[in-house]
Formats: sequence, C-alpha cells, structure tokens
Amino acid sequence: MLALLCMIAGIVYFFAANWPEMGREAKAGTSIGVMAVFYGTAAALAGRHHFVRRWLFIGGVLSFGISLALLGQIYNSHADSYWLFLVWLVPTALLARLTKDPALSVIAVVLLQLTCWFYYFPSAYHIEWAEWASFGRLLLFAAVNGAIFGLSRSPWAAHLAYAAMHGWLLVISVTGFSYERDVWWPYVYAALFAGLLYYFFAVTKQRSYALLTSLFAGLFLLIQYIRLLVDHFETWMLFIGLAAAGVILYGGIMLLRRTGVFSAGTRTGTWALTAFQAVITLAASALATASLLGLYLLWAESWSPYVLFFAAVFGFVLPAWLGRRWNAVVRYTLLAVGYGLGLTVAWELSAAVLFLYAAVLAIGLVRSADRGVHRLTTVALTLYLSAALDPAVEDGRFVLLALAALNGGLYAYGRWSGRTALTPLVLALGALGIATSVDVFAADGMYIAANLAMVAALAFFLFQRRRRERKIAWGYLGLYFVLKYYELAWNLLHKSVSLLAAGVMLLAWAVWLEKRNRLTLSEGVRWRRGVSFFVLLVVAVQFVFVGYTIWQKERLLRYGDVVKLELEPVDPRSVLQGDYIQLRYDISTIRSLDGSGKVKVALRKGPDGVHRFAGVYAVNGEKWPGFTRQQGDILINGTFYGTQVVYGIESYFVPEKTGIKRQEDARFAYVRVSQHGDALLEAISTK
Repeated sequence: MLALLCMIAGIVYFFAANWPEMGREAKAGTSIGVMAVFYGTAAALAGRHHFVRRWLFIGGVLSFGISLALLGQIYNSHADSYWLFLVWLVPTALLARLTKDPALSVIAVVLLQLTCWFYYFPSAYHIEWAEWASFGRLLLFAAVNGAIFGLSRSPWAAHLAYAAMHGWLLVISVTGFSYERDVWWPYVYAALFAGLLYYFFAVTKQRSYALLTSLFAGLFLLIQYIRLLVDHFETWMLFIGLAAAGVILYGGIMLLRRTGVFSAGTRTGTWALTAFQAVITLAASALATASLLGLYLLWAESWSPYVLFFAAVFGFVLPAWLGRRWNAVVRYTLLAVGYGLGLTVAWELSAAVLFLYAAVLAIGLVRSADRGVHRLTTVALTLYLSAALDPAVEDGRFVLLALAALNGGLYAYGRWSGRTALTPLVLALGALGIATSVDVFAADGMYIAANLAMVAALAFFLFQRRRRERKIAWGYLGLYFVLKYYELAWNLLHKSVSLLAAGVMLLAWAVWLEKRNRLTLSEGVRWRRGVSFFVLLVVAVQFVFVGYTIWQKERLLRYGDVVKLELEPVDPRSVLQGDYIQLRYDISTIRSLDGSGKVKVALRKGPDGVHRFAGVYAVNGEKWPGFTRQQGDILINGTFYGTQVVYGIESYFVPEKTGIKRQEDARFAYVRVSQHGDALLEAISTK
C-alpha cells in the first residue's frame, strides 16, 4: 500500500513539474497510460490476490483525478477548479457504492469537501458572495454531509462526513459576523448542538460522535465568545465568560457521572474518557483564561505582569496541586487556567523568576502520580523554560536542545522510577526534530550534530521492546524522513523520481517479504455478483471522458478564433498541478452586471490588434438590451458573480520556478474562442 502511494505521489509530482520538453500529446498519452496500468493490472488479478487487486483499483481511481488535473494543466483550465474535483467525485462515489469499499467511500467524502471548498473559495479568482447566496450554499454543503453521515454504512466515511458537516456549520458562523443573520444563527446552531448532545449521550450513547460533537460545541462557544468580546469588551460580558466556563465544567462532570458514555472499563473507554476530559478542560480553561485576562486589563490601574503571574500561581496552580481529592476535570481546568494566564506574561518576567518557577514545577512533576497533572505540567514546564532561555540565547537551536535534554531527563527519571510518562518523550523528540531543520537554521556543524543526535535517539527507541515508545519513534522517523526529503530533494522533478524509486523498492521489499514468510495476501473487499459489469462501465466512461476532453480541446486549439487580451498576472501554486500564473483581464470586471449567472460578452478588435470589451450580448440566455453586434465581434462565454466575470482562462501553468519571470514579462494573452463562445488559453506573451 505504501509503495502504491509513493508511486502515485511520484506521478503527481512529475506532472506538477510541468516538464517543458514533454509535449501535449505525450502528457495526455502518459496520463491515460497510468490509468490503464492501474485498472488493467487490477483486472488481470481478478479472482486472486484480492488485497493487491483492491489497492491497484483504488490507484486507478486516484489516477483518474491525476489525469483530470493534467488536462487542466495542459489546456490551462482553472487551477484547483471545483469542476475537477466534482468530475472526479462522481465516478468515485459510484464505484464506492457498487463495491462497498470503505477506502473509496472515504476518498469520495474527501473529494466532496474539496469540491465544496473550491466552489466557495476558488483559487484562481475571487467571489464576493451575497448574504443569502453565501448562507444557502454553506447550508447545502452541511446538509449534504449530514445526509451522507445518516446514510453511509462505512464508519470512517460517516465520521468524516459528520465532522465536515459541523465544519461547514462553523463556517456559516464565522462568515455571519458581517451579515445580519449572525443575530439569529447562533441560537439555531446552539439548539442543534443541544439536540445532538442529548441524542449521542442519552439515546445512542456513541462515544466517538459524542466526543466530536463536544469538540465542535466547544469551538462554537469559543468563537461566539470572542465575537461578543470584540463588540462588548465590558465587565458584565467577561463575567458571562467565567459563568460559561463554570457551566461547561459542571455540565461535563455531570455527563461523565450520569450517562456512563465515557468510562475507563476498557482500553477504548480509557482513551475516550481522556479525550473527553481534554475537550472539557480546553473549552473551560480557554473561556476562563480570556475572561480573567480581560477583567485584569479592565480593573487594573497600571499594568504589572508580576501581579497577574502570581495571581495565576497562587490562585489556580497551587490549589490544583494541593487538591488531590478533587474531581480530575476540575483540577486539570484550574491547572490549565493557571498555566495559561502565567504564559500570557511569561516573556515579560525576569529570567530568575522563570527559572525558579520552572525548578518548582520540575520538583512537583517528579513527585506527581496523576497522569493528567503530569501531562499539563510537562507542557507548561517546557514553555516556561523556553520563555526563560529565549531572550538570553541567540541561537534558537540551543534552546531546543535544552528543552530536548530536559524532557529526555524527565522521561528517563519516569522510566527509572517505574512511572513511565510518554509526554516528555514526545516533546523531547519534537524539539530535537525542529533543531534538525535547515529551513529554520543554518546548515553548519551544529546542524550536523543535531541530525546525528536525532538519528541516534530514534535508533535507540526503535530497538526497544517497549511498544508505545517504538510507535512514537516510528512516527517521528516518518516525519524526519519527510523533512529531510523536502530539504534535499530540490525540485518537483527530483521529488518525482525519488518517490517513484522508493515505490519500486517498497514493492520489491513487499514481494520478498511475502515469499520469505510464505504469505498469501488474499484479504480485501470482494465485490458482489453482478457488480463487475457496472464497475467496468464506470471505468470505461472515465476513459471516454478523458479522451473526449482531449479531442474537444485539441479541436478548439485548431479551429477556434484567436483573441488577444491585455492581462494583469500574479504567481501562486496549485495543489495538484504545480506552478501557474493567475491572470486578470480588463474584461474580468463588468460594472453593469448584477446578481449571478451565465453571460456572453462581445469582444471587438482594436487598431492595435487587442480585443477589448464591446458590450454584454446576453445574460442567462436572454439578449441584453441596448447592444448591437457588429461584424467581426467575437462572443465569449463567462460566469458572473456580481460584477466579477470568470471565463475559465484565468490560469496559465508554467514549469516550476519560472512563474515570476513570466509574470514580470507577460502583457498579453492569446485565447482561442469557439463558435459557441467557449474559450481556451493558448499562450501568454510580451507582445
């Protein structure tokens, strides 16, 4: 599976590099060939090797999207267009439905989110949505994901769709800040949260959905509180924030006691209980910290960081440390508030105070047996020590190495005392890993030493018999290789070659392991009878669609009318298609338009050979009054949003790292326009 993913990533990087020596025909043929290899090999393995066959088939589904992205690059269609992901989504969803494959279901849900995202937030142009147009579209996105959550039989896809539903509902809340609907929408969303929390806690008692709902409810409450603080930064509002933090804390404790959804009876239950406690602690402590900081700013006649710091220590941290018999969530929340308040002013305190406080925390840490207190204090100790060292040390790597040594010592002490804690190990490897980045620090002797230390530490834990430490080491090893890969693999073409080589080596390793251990990888999703014909039909339609698109674009390039337009470029990068120049024309803004829909714009050639705006010919299929078409006028189709018009020729793809030069030189675009008004960007030029 990892080998196939490396191969697909290598193909994506190869096409994104936009190798100039490779013509349109070669690129199109290669994209179709990649699809044929994946689908053909999967078909050849029918009846055997179900595991490998399944992932080759999924590779074919992914290669169809790669082909669509490449066609957009070849013919300069929208970068990251929602149409790309929508066309990719339709057959993927059909194949997921036919085969009942959970991986395809997850891919389909991800493609749905990308379609919605790039429709609402297009990358190649900007849209100013009207109030109700914005609300309606975002609500539709949420409703579609809600329907998938209710109908999906794949647990992974259902959870992903449920999280996406709340994500789009939160976007409604954020975008509503500038609209009048923000007055009533929070109440609707709050009522929805209340119903969902009751349903998952009291009726179905589903841990995962209860946890997700609680997390999004906390985010929603925090967003609304920040909005209210911006509008009403007054004492009464800050007290409301404190009261809300208390309600969250008390409500969370009551839910834990009465519903029994989160319990430590099993391994999964322990994880769910810890996660829910973390959600309650984060939500309550964030509200309380913001409110207390605001009250101090309002009430204090003169600002003193020491007053706030010692208030945090003696008002919250010390009681939480002493209250060993208190409810765990209450202790964790008090600690989080105390540590958070102190950190807001930590960089304004003297190094002596911070070192003394860090020493006290370290002593308390080694004597604490409570895991939650240990985790919070370890993070706080790391941050306070960083605040103490940062002003005095010029090279940030020494600070990171000191933090790595501190957490390494805490981990070693815990292991020696028989109370092993993994939080110090995670923080130690994280600090050491940041110190190995050449993008942040210079590639000198210190850089080499940090990398050697990282490799030695990872090797030490990879050969340990402790399973949890090995998992952490494997995770950091993967991150380390990715970091080094991006530092050393130079450009997209080199990354493509290295990923393809890694994929081949991994595949050869997998085959060798299978033979050595005499394994038969027959596991996989088996299709029901009668499904194969419909699967074959969907795959055939994918090939036909790609072939027809190539034929249509090539025909337009050959027979379309040439139009020369003035442009104003900028230089971003596409997710799948590489570097491109984002173009804006003098016909991109038509002030006489309003609303949204389809438009036909008339272009008229001037004495200098440049085509310019002559008038609006038709809007939404109806001829625009007051315009008379002259001989030689060319009609071009567009989609308008207010006064902004999009023609589908706003992106021009270029080889990697050549966009800035072309951006500086480009003044005109040469566009092919068909008799029906469809446009295709052919080239950009200085004249």
